[in-house]
Parts: sequence; C-alpha cells; structure tokens
Amino acid sequence: MTRRQLLLLVWALVAGMTMSGCAQAPAAVERPERLAIRVERDGLYRLSAAELDPLGWDVSPLDHARWRLSQGGSVVPFALRGQGRERQLIFYGHVTPSRYYDHNIYWLEMANGGATPLPERRVAPTGDEAAHQAAHTVRFEEDLTYVAQVREGDPWLGTRLYAPGMITVPLTTPHLVEGPATLRVQLWAASQSPAAPDHHLRLRLNGQAVADVRWDGIGPHLIEADLPPGTLQGDTHILDLDAPGDTGARLEAVYLDWVEITYRRALVAEGDSLAFAGQAGSYALSGFRHGDIELWEVTDTARPVRLQGHIVEPAADGYILRFGDGGEHRYQAAAVTALLRPAAVRPAPPPLTIPPGGADYVVIAHPSLQKAVMPLVEWRTAQGLRTAVVTTEQVYDRFSYGLPDAAALREFLRWAHEEWPPPAPRFVLLAGDASTDPCDRLDGPFKSLLPTWLLPTQHIGETASDDWFADLDEDGRADLAIGRLPAQEAQQMQAMVDKILAYEQGAPGGEWRHRLLFVSDDDDPFFVTLNDGLIAALPSGYQAIRIVVGRDADPRAGLLAALNGGVSVVNYVGHGAIDVWAKEELFRAADVAALDQQGRLPLVIAWACLSGYFHHPQAESLGERLLLAEKKGAIAALVPTGETMAADQQLLADALFRYLFAEPTLGEAILRARQEMDPTQPGLRDVLRTFVLLGDPALRLV
Repeated sequence: MTRRQLLLLVWALVAGMTMSGCAQAPAAVERPERLAIRVERDGLYRLSAAELDPLGWDVSPLDHARWRLSQGGSVVPFALRGQGRERQLIFYGHVTPSRYYDHNIYWLEMANGGATPLPERRVAPTGDEAAHQAAHTVRFEEDLTYVAQVREGDPWLGTRLYAPGMITVPLTTPHLVEGPATLRVQLWAASQSPAAPDHHLRLRLNGQAVADVRWDGIGPHLIEADLPPGTLQGDTHILDLDAPGDTGARLEAVYLDWVEITYRRALVAEGDSLAFAGQAGSYALSGFRHGDIELWEVTDTARPVRLQGHIVEPAADGYILRFGDGGEHRYQAAAVTALLRPAAVRPAPPPLTIPPGGADYVVIAHPSLQKAVMPLVEWRTAQGLRTAVVTTEQVYDRFSYGLPDAAALREFLRWAHEEWPPPAPRFVLLAGDASTDPCDRLDGPFKSLLPTWLLPTQHIGETASDDWFADLDEDGRADLAIGRLPAQEAQQMQAMVDKILAYEQGAPGGEWRHRLLFVSDDDDPFFVTLNDGLIAALPSGYQAIRIVVGRDADPRAGLLAALNGGVSVVNYVGHGAIDVWAKEELFRAADVAALDQQGRLPLVIAWACLSGYFHHPQAESLGERLLLAEKKGAIAALVPTGETMAADQQLLADALFRYLFAEPTLGEAILRARQEMDPTQPGLRDVLRTFVLLGDPALRLV
C-alpha cells in the first residue's frame, strides 16, 4: 500500500411561519396509527402533550388497556402519571449502540389489551444504617479515528501515540469518596516488528506511576491496575501514557480506545437524576432539588420495576431519598421535572406491502431522494419492468424495528425474493450514499443515507460491499443485479437520473459506441497482459484503443483526449488510490470537471484498488466523481472499494467481458460473471464482494 493510500484510508478521524391578512383556524392533524420514539441515552423518559399534540395524539386517554409501548418487537412496560392534559407516560429508555446507529427506537401504538403492566415493588427504608456511597465506573472514550484494520470490535479509536512520545488524557471522577479504585486502559496496537516484545508503555495517574507494561504484536491490548491509596484526589485527574521507544522496533504505534476508572462515588444526584448499582441494604440519595422523585430498578433494562414505599425528606440543600432493598440491582432515580424527553417522535411511515403483480426492479431510496429517483422508475416501467419503490424508513420499520441496521436491507430483499408474486426481482437499485461513519462522529460532508455492508478483507481490513445485500442464500455470490446511485442530495440524484435517461433515450450516434479504451499501468507487466487478453476476446465490430503508461509519450493526455472523443467503455488495469489512477496520476478525480464528452458517456471499469471507495465520510472517490458529474464523466462505474490482486481480478474481468456485449443490461452481465466465480478462494471472494457497481443495474449499454 502506498503512503498516499494509507493517508486516505486512515484519517484523523426548516419549519417556516407565514403571515396573512386574516387569521385561519389551524388544520386538524391526522393522527398516525404508530409513533416512533427516538432515545439517545439511558434514563427515565416521559411522553406528554408537548410530544404528542403536534402529531394529532391526545395525551388524555392514554392508559394501559388501550395503548402499547414496544421495542425490538417486545412489549415495554410503562407508568402513567397525572390526568387529562397533564397525563404523562413514563418509561425506561435504553441504548445499545451498534456499528450503524447510536440510539434506540420505541414504538407507541393503539392495541387494545396489548400493554404489559409495569411491575412494582416496595422498598421502604429499613432500620439499618443507610449507605451514602457505592461503587461506580466512569469511562473516557473518544471516537476520533476510523481504523479499518480492526477485525474484531469497534474500529473507531481515539488518539494515536507513536514511540517515543506521550499523550495526556484528562479524567473526572464525580463525587469521589476515598476508597479502593482500579484503572483499565484499552489500547489497539497498530504496529509490529521483529523485536519481541515490540510495545512498551508506562502509565502515570496524577504523576504517580501505576503501570509499566510490555507486549507484542498488532491488535487489542488491555491494561488493568489497582490504584495505590491517595492516587485519586479530588474529581479531576491527569493520565499520562508514555511510550519510551526502547523496544528496538523501527515503528511503534498504538491507539487509545478507552479508559475506565472504578471508584467509590457519593450518591449525590446531578441534574436531579442519579443512576447507580447497589448491593442489598439501605441507601440515602441526596442532592435532589425537587421532592417528587421516581425510583425504578433497571437491572433488566427491558423489564424495569417501579419502586414504591421510599421516603423523600427535605434537607438543607434540597431533598434526600431513602429506601432499602435486597439483592444486587441497578437503580435509576429522577425528579419528575428531570425526566428525559425523547430526541424525536415521528409517525411511522406507510407499512410495506406486497406488490400485487410483484416486481422486477426494486428501488430502495432514502426518503429525501425518493422523488428525485422517480423519473428513472417511470422510465423502467415504460420499458416493461415491474417496478417497486420503498424507503429506508419502511425497510427499517419492518425488518429492524426502526433502527438503521444495514442487515435489514438483505432481509427485505430476501422477503421480496421469496414472498412477492413471481417472477422474483432481478434488479436492485440503492438510491443514496453510504459512509464508514454512519453515526456521524466526524460530522463529515458525506453522510450515510443508505448504509453499505462493512466486511473484513485480506489486505485493508474492512470495506464496503453492496454485493453482500444481494447474496440472499449466503453462498458468497450475488443472486440479484445490484447497483447504487451515491447521491447526498436530491440535486445529485436528479443529475444522475438525467444522465441515464439522456443516455438511453437519445445518446449520440457514431463510431464511439463501438470504441473501447484499454489503459494499462506499467508497474507490473501483468497489467498489460490482462488488457491484451480482454482485447483479443472482443467481438467483431469493436475497436480497441490502447494506452500504456511508460510506453506512450503522454498517456495522460491520450486518456483525456479519448474520453472527450468518445468511447463506450474505459477499462483500466493498474494501481489506484481513492481519487487517482497510477503513481503518475494518470487520471484524477479533479479531471472530471474539465471533460467535454458531448453526451458520449462510457462505462468505466477499474481493475485496481480503492477507486470505488464511495463510503469515505470526508472525500469523494474517483468512481463517485465520474458518476455525479452533470452531463459528463461516466454513465456507470464498476470500481473497487478495497485492495485485491490483479490475478484474482482477471478471473472476474474475463468473465465480465464474455457477457458485457451479450446480456441485455449491465447488471445482468455483472451478475452472470459473478456467478461463475468460486467464492471459497479468499482472493476471489474479496474481488466479488468489493467491486461495486455505481450506477443503475438495469442500464442498457448503447
């Protein structure tokens, strides 16, 4: 991998009001049947008129007999407080983050008799002395850098440390009480060398040495240490991670993943709320500013218990809550005024239904892009294809309980393939861009509107695979022709749709339709050999133009001239990075804007590395730039999201060119070629998974 590739792969990571001459009564809001409630952290939540009124729901009749709350398909018990317009529904919200989301969705719907009563238990204070403290763990974690080479666990890591060097981490331990404490530091080692061990790290907390460790190799490493008495003083601390660089390794690098400190914490509420884990006994929780306090046991977050019988007493600085309980439990106490509000409450989208006549061509679109893709759908319908359009929200609501889980896309396609009227769908178009940062940690310009599947590969770690969605029987080969239009906004989608319609409905005639451009890098003779083999197998009537780096006087000028002169296919074989071909920068993403092709748009195929890395949150790949350019660039691109060997790429290239001029559509040609491959061979498996079609799989090449 070149230094340029490494730098590109691992990066330091409206509601309007109008006024008129006369007042009008507000229009009635139609009440949706189901509401999706988004929560973004653990805690006790309330739903009240403020959340429900704008959606046409009346909070007054909420009761256990008529309404049901659920999450993940399971009924969630809830409590009710107040009457009439003061009615509130209270529930415990819990978040389990994943690669694709950092929130949770709860559902509220009318379902007579469907609710589960909230269990209650009495926890009146006992005569025992009340505990004012408990063990508590705080975690420091920053997701700053995406490291694709992490094969297990979360690939989002924190600060990188090179030896010799040191990083400093500020920590806080709120309401610290003197007592035993432990430190845990999770690292990910990013280097290895013949030296053994090849990593050495010293840890100091508040200037006091707490750990000195050596270990070997790439991968995760956990450091644990009991802290000497007196190490923690006050609530703020400084942790130094010092890599002295004395292992003999030429390169020594680690990433900080997270730091945890477990200590004794005073049971003092912050913001009128307190969560803690306790043993059997009596407790006194202080620091509440308001005396109306909900106390719940949330050991099992899906089956919370509302606790009754506790006592709230006034104190000099507010209120103290006293209770006693048996066993080990987790508790959540919150003043009613401090109950959390959902991050969002939205109506459920229209439910998915089976098209009466089935579908050949299925479009999965982000809601913001659905309208812009419809002219293409209408054109496919006019061509005789049975079409169906669904939104990502509809897919998530049916197959992942409203959460944006990429696996839901495959489950939807499997359902369509097995349950819709035959013949089964043939084409799948993904309408929307994806990102390695679906939770938007970096706030990059390129958001994840429609996720891709992130899977491990041999050479660069994980990368994108749209092909994975279409492998319905999970045998390693796609069962449907699949492609993606990687738009971030409706204007981009419209530009790509306009290009496809213009290409199929009125592309210029002429010899360019039978000209193919074959471009070879010169770093390896096999690159030229691969292209020569494809040229030799071309059907009669097609003309091949050859460009070879290192042989032609000005290959870059020749490539640009051929593109502007018009070719139907560009086939590049050689080295590549995200935005460039060859170390000589034979063709760059920045070159696309200056092209003048007069509607003669080619299919671009790159047997290279990374040219299709469309899921970068901060950069556009060359494949994307070709597709997104208005009235220029490419009509479609078969491009790689990873790194694979040319010998493995050749097998798919040979098969593709056997079908490219025989199948009616581009997607079917690619599908036929894929189905000939053996996915049990690791190198070929990566080729099959990581070469993506940026374009419409139902495209008919002119």
